[in-house]
This record gives sequence, C-alpha cells and structure tokens, in this order.
Amino acid sequence: MPKPFVATASIVIALSMQSPLKYPVASKGDVVETYGTVKVPDPYRWMENLDAPEVAAWVQAENAVSSSYFANLPMRDALKARITKLWDYPKTAVPTLESGQLFYRKNSGLQKQSPLYVRTGLAGPPSLVIDPNTWSADGSLSLAGFAPAPGAKHLAYTVSEGGADWQTVHVMDLASRKVMDDEVKWMRFSGLSWTKDGQGFFYSRYPEPPQGKALQAALSGQALYYHRVGTPQARW
Repeated sequence: MPKPFVATASIVIALSMQSPLKYPVASKGDVVETYGTVKVPDPYRWMENLDAPEVAAWVQAENAVSSSYFANLPMRDALKARITKLWDYPKTAVPTLESGQLFYRKNSGLQKQSPLYVRTGLAGPPSLVIDPNTWSADGSLSLAGFAPAPGAKHLAYTVSEGGADWQTVHVMDLASRKVMDDEVKWMRFSGLSWTKDGQGFFYSRYPEPPQGKALQAALSGQALYYHRVGTPQARW
C-alpha cells in the first residue's frame, strides 16, 4: 500500500497535467441601482431570475465544467467507495412521543431522505407513515418537519421544494393514512404548535410573495397564524 505522501504527490502531479478549465462566460446586463447619490452597477441581476432559460443554461454549463473536473480526479472512485461504506448504516433520529405513540425518522443507510415511522411504545412494530423518497425522482421535494396532534389523530408535516426555506404544511389522518385537503403555504422559519384539543395548530408565515418572486422575497412581515383542520387557509 503506498504511503500517504506518495499518494498525495501523485494527485498533485495528475492535477497539474490537466488542461486549464474553461468556464462559461456570464453575460453582463446594464442594470444600475442608485442609492442616494451613488450609482451601483449590477450586471448580473439577470441571474436572480431563477426560472429564466438563460440562467438554467448557464448553470448547466457550469455543472458540466465541474463534473468533468471531478470525474478525472485520481483516487476519486476509491474515496467514494470508502465513504459510501462508512456511511451505510441505520440511523434513527430522536423520537417524538404523543399519546403512547413514538414518531421517528429512520434511514436504512443510504436513503436520500429518512422516512417517518410510528410505533406503539418501544416494543411495538414500526409502521411507515411517510416516505419522502417517493415524492420526486430528483429529491427536490423533501420532508422538512412534522408534528403529531394531541391524541395522535392527525399529523401535520411540512414539505420543502428545491431546498428552499419556504414550506407548505399538509395534514394527514393517521388512522387511514389519508392526506387531507388542508394546505398551508408561505411558512418559513417556523415550527408547528397544536392546540390541546387537537383541532388546529399555530405557525408563523410571511406575506405571499409576488408571482415568480418567491426566492427573492424580502424577509419582512412575519406574523403568527392559526390553522383549523379541515378549513381553508384563507379563513384564518
């Protein structure tokens, strides 16, 4: 087996022999903002429109450069195999206890997301409640949080899209595992707190951002709201 300094030297030599990277050219716009009497150019403002085709094309070109570079790194496959082996073991998060029911997330080893399970006490058999791995092929939809209601009749859980801070709350009937029609949007940086009667929960949200500007919306106007299960969000 080669000594560490020999392997390191091999990596340095191999990297020095690679061709210089050719990054995609980012076009410059003519946007200029005026703050008081100072004009500040913002030539890359167009990149803030994350849904624009030109932004997607530029990101794709950037990814092609980095992917090609990483693919040619020496020992990459060996390191990947070793790290994968080390990470491949069952992982269980801290459970939440509600009315004798233990709600917890568990990963079998290499799952992209940890499914949510429930069991009666420590000795009860586990029952799958939610598997977020089935929501989207690319993993863009993720289970961000959950909160069982008093009495464990309902479960409120939040979904994040594309890794954004915005979360949408859904409610599940735990007896039937049916997802109800409740949909609470524009929650951000908030937990869920059920009332003692289990009829609804408190949460905090921001004002609905302009169409297509969710990722650029200012963090202002956060307020506390209440949602009653089975009613439209707009009612409260």
